[in-house]
Amino acid sequence: MTRKGNKQEEPEKLLLSVKETCELTGLSERTVRTIMAENEFTVRIGRRTLVHKKKFEKWLDKQYS
Repeated sequence: MTRKGNKQEEPEKLLLSVKETCELTGLSERTVRTIMAENEFTVRIGRRTLVHKKKFEKWLDKQYS
């Protein structure tokens, strides 16, 4: 039996996959990959390219300021 009050919150992710970035923004994978290629908020770990969430959010804020 689990208690609702004891459920721990997951820590906020620092890095997002392309799919997670698409879900967060509502953009297509092609658009996200194009933006990633043109900017410096990505991190390569092995074969995976991930988006640094805080840098991406900062870049996104500048686009709408």
